Amino acid sequence: MVTKTDVIRELEKERIEFQKLLTVNPNYFGNLPESPYKPVKKIIGNTKYEELTCIGFNPTLNQLEATVPVKLPIGYSGGLCQSGSTEYVRFFIDYGDGWEDAGMVSVNVHDIPDTKDCAQAPDKPYVYVLTQPIEPKRDSCGHPMLPKVRGILSWNAEPPAGTANANWPPVWGNVLDRHIQIKPRLSRMIDIARYLGIDPKIKLPPDLEVIKYEPIPLPDPPPFAIKELVQLYHQGEGGKVKASAKVEPHRFTFAEVQPALAGVVDQQMLVAKIFEFKEFGLDWSSIIGALEKTKGDITYEELNCLGLDYNREWLVGTFVVKKPNGYSGSLCSKGSKEYVTFWADWDNTCKWTYVGTAMVPVYDIAAIPAGGLHYAAIMPVDLSAYRQSCEKPKIGRVRAVLSWSVPPSNIDPDAIPHWGNRIDTHIQIKPGDQFEIAAKISIIGGIGVANIFTATTGMTKPWAPFAGWGPGVFADPWDPTRSCPFGGVIHLQSDPVPGHKYKLWVQNVTAGGPEIQLTDSVWVTDHDGNSSNHLAGPGGMFDYLPVSQNLFSMLYSQWKPAGDDLWQVRLELFTGGGVLLGSTPWNRVQLDNTAPSTVSSPPTLDIHIDSGGDCKDFMVGAVVKGRFVARDVHFGHYALSTLPASMLPNAPAPSSGNTQTAPFPGDEWSLDTGDVAPDMAPCGYVVLLQAWDRSIVNSHPNLHNYNQDDVGFCLRAANK
Repeated sequence: MVTKTDVIRELEKERIEFQKLLTVNPNYFGNLPESPYKPVKKIIGNTKYEELTCIGFNPTLNQLEATVPVKLPIGYSGGLCQSGSTEYVRFFIDYGDGWEDAGMVSVNVHDIPDTKDCAQAPDKPYVYVLTQPIEPKRDSCGHPMLPKVRGILSWNAEPPAGTANANWPPVWGNVLDRHIQIKPRLSRMIDIARYLGIDPKIKLPPDLEVIKYEPIPLPDPPPFAIKELVQLYHQGEGGKVKASAKVEPHRFTFAEVQPALAGVVDQQMLVAKIFEFKEFGLDWSSIIGALEKTKGDITYEELNCLGLDYNREWLVGTFVVKKPNGYSGSLCSKGSKEYVTFWADWDNTCKWTYVGTAMVPVYDIAAIPAGGLHYAAIMPVDLSAYRQSCEKPKIGRVRAVLSWSVPPSNIDPDAIPHWGNRIDTHIQIKPGDQFEIAAKISIIGGIGVANIFTATTGMTKPWAPFAGWGPGVFADPWDPTRSCPFGGVIHLQSDPVPGHKYKLWVQNVTAGGPEIQLTDSVWVTDHDGNSSNHLAGPGGMFDYLPVSQNLFSMLYSQWKPAGDDLWQVRLELFTGGGVLLGSTPWNRVQLDNTAPSTVSSPPTLDIHIDSGGDCKDFMVGAVVKGRFVARDVHFGHYALSTLPASMLPNAPAPSSGNTQTAPFPGDEWSLDTGDVAPDMAPCGYVVLLQAWDRSIVNSHPNLHNYNQDDVGFCLRAANK
């Protein structure tokens, strides 16, 4: 019998003492090639314990998904009842002009002993998925946006931020590149001009210039008829189709033939369909025969990864689309759908339970990269009934089935689709208390209520993390020890209580006054990206929606109290018949909707040049000096920079800080225009002052009240 002590003996010193070794020598493992420190033991990209295996993108929800199997029972700094360690993934995205930092996500992992499941299969690896929402760049449907995404997985060490770090090599972890497809924006007048060969830069009359970039609302295109598909994939112009564009008839006719295969037969319609096929040179019997031989075909698409987002609690299936054609039309057409059906065995009984089916649209894209395009299908799950204490890890078995054009069976978990495949894996369910019927608000403004001083100040507690984002994403991104207020739209979230209803009440504590019931509709989004307004019923009571219909467990998404007062909110829980069961206590929320201001008296944002005055001339090599003000009741961060950046100018000193300046006229700043060879070039320059408070705006990380001010000067060449 292998004991825990035996396994610990097998762990490398470099794993056990990882952070200690880095503290002594930041380049201990040799992953910083330009460091002045010499490596002691070179370890780069070690995937023994964890590995980034898939990156996918959901173009409807704009979610990047990284799949990370955790492979071993130990090596993660403690069990579930301990703090464990952190797997970080930082994303970078390249639209063709170089890497851009797309943000970092993380997940908490632990030592969990090996076991076998009900089928006597090993339970490792446990597969975790990490989610990063993005706001992608878009173009029209005629110009597919297919950026490359890079994920850097690193255990217990954050991949550094910034575009320059896109090539940073992790010690424990790896780097993975994948291409994704961005959902196109609506067509605009300028797209029509571009299609017609008209220079988009041409100057139009004022009444037309203003609509050049306005989206044109167009109806959704209908699916292609058989005649159009034959023309596209089989006959082409002049009866010829390029070899690269050809698609097998049993593929492109599948949507027409499948109902007959499924046993839905209308004899008269079947005869008409056979003759229609014959008219276009298609043999119905041959197509049926080919389909009967087609099972689990992964020539066009393949499901590669399956796991659970441990933070947000949704299942994610990642698949790759491999070919440029065979998906029923381009991005400007209806295209087709890839379906992923999810099954689960939460209690390890070897009996599958249907969870749901997610859909992702796919299209013909001629410029598909060599490695294909990688997509993610998402299915939220309610795991509240399956939680166990940290002393008893809860491991589930999950299955995903990918099928093109038609959904997989939701009755038979073993059914193999014509096009697609299935995979099984194991996931770990976050420990906690099991579900109870009780009034509850779990998250306010993106922060878990346990991390807010809800009984007193209404501010976040020090080191408050954003709920659902994993370790390391804090309310205050500059100094997590500070408490933060809230601003903008304050989302109220909690897991549903099936079959029940709720009411929400708010009250202004600072100004006093009556309780106010929140009854505006709730904007909800399901796992396929369909959004809608969820309306309150009689008496202002909302029905709890299941997680599959409410991806973010939104109780309320329209509360946007103005000003900077202290407010409070509570929830009442009712039975489905409207009987009051109980209420939460009042939860206080401190507001701050006011950014640093250039017009307040005295200003809380201001910058000037003292050595010669604003907008004056200076000689190359001069030191430009002045004072600046950056202040706020809940100050966050300031940054000073010199523009235009394309001139590679010197940076002001100081360049940034997390502490507010003295009151007006503020602190000193300076810019030495000649301290670095070569000197700054003669040009017009601007010193930009940016300031953020630390208010959590719109319930989202890294959004804060913001303002900026600037001052300009002209730098002239010295007389020779």
